[in-house]
Amino acid sequence: MNLNNTLRNLFTVTICCSLLASCDFSKRIDTTAAVKELHEREVKRITPAQFTAQVDEWGKVIVDSLNENLVKNLEKKVLIDSLSNKYRVEISSGSPLKLKNPALGDKINQILDAYQYNAERHLEQIDNIQKSDDEKFFYYTAPILFKNQFEGLKKAKIEELGKIGKLDSLAFRKKGDFIGLWMVKFSKKEVVRLADPKHLKKLSEK
Repeated sequence: MNLNNTLRNLFTVTICCSLLASCDFSKRIDTTAAVKELHEREVKRITPAQFTAQVDEWGKVIVDSLNENLVKNLEKKVLIDSLSNKYRVEISSGSPLKLKNPALGDKINQILDAYQYNAERHLEQIDNIQKSDDEKFFYYTAPILFKNQFEGLKKAKIEELGKIGKLDSLAFRKKGDFIGLWMVKFSKKEVVRLADPKHLKKLSEK
């Protein structure tokens, strides 16, 4: 073996040793995250009825969670951020008139007009699901009713919370009065990614 070959072999061995030394075999692949990623990338065929059922289910879960402690959730936004990340949605609150925006499109603004109409005539308000004009999003809306959420708070604090939540005036309200809406914007693409096909099948069988 000549000198050049010897030096070449020594160099190769040195490189291999360096690569092995740099590897951290204590680290393992996060199989849970990997499985979740594969699940989200799985091709799923979802019917319009299943889309609506899934948005309705998640919308109710989100709104019920936010209403459990309305004051804290309006003020701190911690739960709003957490739910937004978990379900990959945008969550807004406010009176129908304050939520109206040309960017929402005609269909969504018409729903907000209907809520305002019912509010002015003291008619029953219910949850609603409406697709955007381009059908890329679902909007889940649910009324916020005046109960005992603000009991014990000073008037100034109640007014502050009303402004934060963009709610209708909270003065002289009685139990059951409509004060605003939760509006949850679901991306159709993200619903597909997050939905469990087996659960969708159960929803469509209800």
